[in-house]
Amino acid sequence: MDERTLKKINRKIKRSEEILMKHQHIKTIVEPSNSLFVSNGGFGCGFTRETLADIFGAFGSLEAIVLLPGEPHSFVAFKDKADAVSAMNGVSGQRLKSGHVLFLAYIANSDLPSPPIIREVWPPGLVLLEDFLTEEEEAQLLTAVNCEDVKDEKAVLKHRKVKHYGYEFVYGSNTIDRSQKLEEDIPDVCLPHLQKLVALGHLARIPDQLTVNHYLPGHGIPPHIDTHSACEDGIVSISLGSQVLMDFYHAEDAELCASVLLPPRSALVMLGESRYLWKHGITPRKTDIVRSKIGDQLTLHQRSTRVSLTFRMVRDGECHCEYKNQCDSQQNIKSFTKDFVNNDEAEQLEKKYVNQVYEDIAHHFSSTRYKPWPQVAAFLASVEPGSLVLDVGCGNGKNMKLSNGCYEVGCDASSNLALVCQERGMEVLVADCLHLPFRDNCADALISIAVIHHMATRARRIEALRELARVLKPGGRALVYVWAFEQENEETGTASKYISRREDKSACLPKEQVLEVGSGGASLPVHRNKTDFRTQDVLVPWKKNQGEDVCHRFYHVFVRGELEGLVGEAGARVVRSYYDEGNWCAVITK
Repeated sequence: MDERTLKKINRKIKRSEEILMKHQHIKTIVEPSNSLFVSNGGFGCGFTRETLADIFGAFGSLEAIVLLPGEPHSFVAFKDKADAVSAMNGVSGQRLKSGHVLFLAYIANSDLPSPPIIREVWPPGLVLLEDFLTEEEEAQLLTAVNCEDVKDEKAVLKHRKVKHYGYEFVYGSNTIDRSQKLEEDIPDVCLPHLQKLVALGHLARIPDQLTVNHYLPGHGIPPHIDTHSACEDGIVSISLGSQVLMDFYHAEDAELCASVLLPPRSALVMLGESRYLWKHGITPRKTDIVRSKIGDQLTLHQRSTRVSLTFRMVRDGECHCEYKNQCDSQQNIKSFTKDFVNNDEAEQLEKKYVNQVYEDIAHHFSSTRYKPWPQVAAFLASVEPGSLVLDVGCGNGKNMKLSNGCYEVGCDASSNLALVCQERGMEVLVADCLHLPFRDNCADALISIAVIHHMATRARRIEALRELARVLKPGGRALVYVWAFEQENEETGTASKYISRREDKSACLPKEQVLEVGSGGASLPVHRNKTDFRTQDVLVPWKKNQGEDVCHRFYHVFVRGELEGLVGEAGARVVRSYYDEGNWCAVITK
């Protein structure tokens, strides 16, 4: 090996050692030992337990192989130290047949990480029937529900092809339009399997709605709960072709989540709590981390083409389940979460995790916000010349000076952002959106973009909307934007830029960090940037520069229909509502 190549390998190893120390607090050693750190050989780089066993097993008997979810490295331990030395000499820096290059280092045997504990806590009411179908029955169903002829753009979503029988299941609102009966009923070949589920006591009757999803590797579906009023208790998902991990998230407790492996030819039945209180979804990726067939360990499994058959019983009437917080039939506002703090605690939380953060990051934040959103610009351009326009929560003023001959005044709770606006020659003042310093009925139009989602309780969100309505003239219009829980618009099949820019380098997402946010013991999960939201109330990290401390901003991300409901409670009326790049938006009047 020439000197240049050796230097390159040493640089790679040094960088890997720094990452190991930072994330695992493990220091490499020079003295040979039985245990090796394997950089570039983890789940995050596409390696499986079986692949590592093939590579390192050629050098001697292995004591352990440790892979950690979400990490690009792994660890191997040999029974004999001499075999570890042979592996070091034979593998480190060498290009494998697969094209990968692994970089190895010794670690103390006592520093070898323990394999992750596999906990299987399933949502109550979830039933998995493995080998529900024979291979012959699987082939018959695949022939009967072929999605290859699907050409309707509405049915070809971003992450899969979809076909409906009986009634259409509307993704996005997760509802069923009972008034629109489809021409095609559920294929007859499905009937014996549905009768079997009824006979086993898993279903009360034969379903009358079927959705077929055709997933290629890398496809998925965002976490959701089928709207309660749409279908009855008992939703069945039959998997054909490939296994997949389905993720479940408790709708009211971010700490409760589970991943359930659905083998091919299995039937999953969601009953009771698992149907009404847990969101289910499939992360779009090409691999899943699953339990190894040999030993109680984890390994990586490549996905292949999977077809799922989801059977539902269309509900005739309202839902009267016990899960009222999630039930659209039993409440006007469809919100996934209840307030986690009282009003006094909310005020303190907003001061620390909203107001103070924006004061600290104002100039860096401003440098990242320079282009107005097209629909916001179009709204302002439509305002009559000579009108008074207010920008509540104006930030750095990027949306000001967009109207045609109007008098514009902005306000923001951050004095540093207000200074940025002032330096740009804008009329601006420092003000809290809950206490606007404007008289009643003064504004012809106003905008409030990405503001109300920083309010920590439902009452404060309503009060913020009530303040907007107070200063708006009768017949005037206000445009409100809030961040959406749903970062993929299922009606068009497009993900928001926030999600579509993500880099899915790891085979799975690590568990969310949770921070205490008040003296009352309240805590919030820290959202992982550029991933789907798991809960509505979150802390979102902001890092100005490499090496600097991370700031956390509080957000309450809105679910479909929530903004419109709050507008009504604030005494205003929605003229138009829409979805725009990961945000729920409403034009309101009074």
